[in-house]
Amino acid sequence: MFLFELLTLGFVFNNVDIASFPPLAFIEVASTVQQKLLNSLPITGYLVKEHLSWDIHRLNIFSELYDPIQIVCNYLDAYDRHGLNVNDVVLYSQNCIKKPLPDQRCRDLIAKYFFEGNADGVSSFRFVEIFVDVLADQLTRLSSSAYFTVENLKLTINDETTLRTTLVNALIDVSKDFAIRSVKAKAAQLESTSDDYDAKFEIVQWDASNHLLVFFMSQHPDSICALYREKNKVPDNVKEFLRSHNMAGPSKWELEDYNRMPSDLLLERLECLAPRTMYPLDLPLYALSADNITKMALILLRARANVPVVVMGEAGCGKVVEVNYEPFNLHAGIKEQDILDFMDMAQKKADNGELWLLFDEINTCNHIGLLANLIAHRTLQGKLVHPNIRLFSACNPYRKRVKAQSQTGIKTRIRRYEEQNNLVYQVKPLPDQI
Repeated sequence: MFLFELLTLGFVFNNVDIASFPPLAFIEVASTVQQKLLNSLPITGYLVKEHLSWDIHRLNIFSELYDPIQIVCNYLDAYDRHGLNVNDVVLYSQNCIKKPLPDQRCRDLIAKYFFEGNADGVSSFRFVEIFVDVLADQLTRLSSSAYFTVENLKLTINDETTLRTTLVNALIDVSKDFAIRSVKAKAAQLESTSDDYDAKFEIVQWDASNHLLVFFMSQHPDSICALYREKNKVPDNVKEFLRSHNMAGPSKWELEDYNRMPSDLLLERLECLAPRTMYPLDLPLYALSADNITKMALILLRARANVPVVVMGEAGCGKVVEVNYEPFNLHAGIKEQDILDFMDMAQKKADNGELWLLFDEINTCNHIGLLANLIAHRTLQGKLVHPNIRLFSACNPYRKRVKAQSQTGIKTRIRRYEEQNNLVYQVKPLPDQI
């Protein structure tokens, strides 16, 4: 009643106290599946509503040369003009780019290389941000690498004419996959909650992807590691580059097959990708495979770009084992103050260095709105979290049961032992911003 009076009359009073606000006011309602919360509020039917839809022309372009959008668009501009193999894209040093690209040129490039063939379902600037941040981090490392300058490539490999284009194309594909698969995962969740759901729900898996994953090593940033699922799909010019930088000599080099590589060698490859120290690491025993080392590399790509990670999978599939983290186990009994206390502790620890946080079973908690803002926008109660904090979360899929567990003639006798809820897991749907 208080909110109704305030919004319709513009003021409320209680004895001698009067409260009012200017004629123009904006109301934020938490995003829910099929906007059930918005539709449950009768007062919203009497207010003026304007539906905001996605429009690439409303994308804000920053003019700072070191902004991720400018970094990405300068590379895309050279890629689009077929000049990537002719001239270096210099981001730092005296010969760096001096003038930012025009706003409209940036929008056109993002529309061409991100939205082309993938515009359906992209309804948020968040997906563009994921694409840009991940790609900008990789392109910055590419630009800083002495091995990948145009002149040095001419000295090291024979077929250097297309290598830079091949690498950038691979980086674009992987960065695009990060965002597009988020869209597909959201679409799968919405389909699973509809009334005519017919058991076609599938978790969007990285197993179906065979993009060449070019990864710049932490200890040797000038060098790359190529991760792939099928070795016969690695481009020839990438093979030649890897052969030319083989420590044992080009004649003894052979493209590795990660599917047949023993666990200890996979661990060595992972140590080349991730660590920031040259000292020996005391790592727990873990059975590595080609599948989970690829997933760990993908997680690390997002962590480097400070993009939050949400891992969805069936119970017991090993989601939380993929990440070394400071855990916070969520459940329906968790209070909002518990989350605030955990983050307060984490903010203090982050003063000493990078800190990885994992929110497990995120969609079992009743405070999913608070967690959604934290994970998607890195804000807590309207304030940005510490820049040293990396955010991860794990959840089970939200989907309905498709049939009763018991189909036998004694169904009436065991009915009371069957799960009464129509969900496979007792979880809530993820908000759109995650």
